[in-house]
Amino acid sequence: MRAAERAGFSGPALIDAVVATARRTIGPALVGVYLHGSWCLGGFDPRVSDLDYVMVVQHGLTQAQKRALMAATMQDVWPLAPVKGLEFHVLTADAARDFHHPCRFDLHFSPLHEAAYRRDPAAFVAGMHGTDPDLAAHLTVLRSAGQCAWGQAIAATFGPVPVADYWASVMGDVGDAPAAIAGAPVYTTLNLCRTLAFARTGSVMGKTAGGAWAAVSLPQWQDVVAAALAGYRGQTVPPVARGRLVAFAEFALARLAAGPGQNRSRD
Repeated sequence: MRAAERAGFSGPALIDAVVATARRTIGPALVGVYLHGSWCLGGFDPRVSDLDYVMVVQHGLTQAQKRALMAATMQDVWPLAPVKGLEFHVLTADAARDFHHPCRFDLHFSPLHEAAYRRDPAAFVAGMHGTDPDLAAHLTVLRSAGQCAWGQAIAATFGPVPVADYWASVMGDVGDAPAAIAGAPVYTTLNLCRTLAFARTGSVMGKTAGGAWAAVSLPQWQDVVAAALAGYRGQTVPPVARGRLVAFAEFALARLAAGPGQNRSRD
């Protein structure tokens, strides 16, 4: 049972453990540890959020370093994590500074990978490298609102991410919204809201801020947005009908088809 599940979650303690583990296992090759996601954008709730972070290293890690980092993370950091867990990437300094989409990573872990890691740690570590299109969105958030937990400043570490690459990343995440929204109404609705908000305003927002924007800017979808915001806050609300959810997803994708920077009157 993790700390958040037993009502003992401490964000500072978790972040201290992340930094200590990275410094101990990576050593002098560690450039820095950087937080992004809901922790930085607002709306973080240990009952429904994960902690997102990036570790930047001078050069690719050895297999021994990767195994040590993963073992220490699961032993010392995972027990302190929020209910949804941890998601992190290890990037080389070159990949962070000179962004190319999809961005190359040296190691990646999320709760989706927990079973594979526990089943065969060595095989997981050996195979977990490559490219991840989601990094365009993660690094945009990091450059806009991220926090340096330890190490070199963000501005000196991460190069710009082209808007077109960020847009491709977020659209890849919402492209299946009409099919996904009934099964994951809170996540899908708020993800669409913050993407719509970026398209209209150019501001990178978290789920709660995107939902708050949509509640004002899209009054005809007030029922869908309000239910998603309440669900995200852990409140019990009557479910929204599936047809209404799908209609919102289709509406959102139709608006998003115009791309970012659209100058429309309120829908």
